[in-house]
Amino acid sequence: MSGDWEFEHTPRRMRITVIALAVLVVVVHVIWAVILVDGDTGVTIGVPDQLAFVVTGLIFAGLLLTLLRIRVRAGSEGVELRGPLRTRGWGWEHIVGVTFPRSSYWPRLELPAYEHAGIWAIQTFDGREGVEAMSRLREVIRTHKPSAADPETVADR
Repeated sequence: MSGDWEFEHTPRRMRITVIALAVLVVVVHVIWAVILVDGDTGVTIGVPDQLAFVVTGLIFAGLLLTLLRIRVRAGSEGVELRGPLRTRGWGWEHIVGVTFPRSSYWPRLELPAYEHAGIWAIQTFDGREGVEAMSRLREVIRTHKPSAADPETVADR
């Protein structure tokens, strides 16, 4: 799916949190690598072990940073959701609607046969920014598929 996107959003608060956690993980692993050499632990820790601590921290941080890929885009061709590992897109003919259940942290893209896909890019944690993103997404959906923009009709399908 490629084309002109009228709406694009990434979760701001999650991005900040993920970056902070990734930095913290690396710092903690570096500190462990330095501290564990000194002291009477009964275990001999050499330079290769220290490097292993640091590399392990970098691997964990890298895994965390995959969450920075999360994004939602919508436009004339449909909706595209990008998660940590893959990107999926649906044309307007395959979209039933979009809902935001009260008990959920993010909205759902409703698909045929009562299937759905979570829109991780819009989250309740983002507060006002999340509400504005949901409103803009509904406007784009209303432009291309008006029946899918009304949460009441989608929920009753």
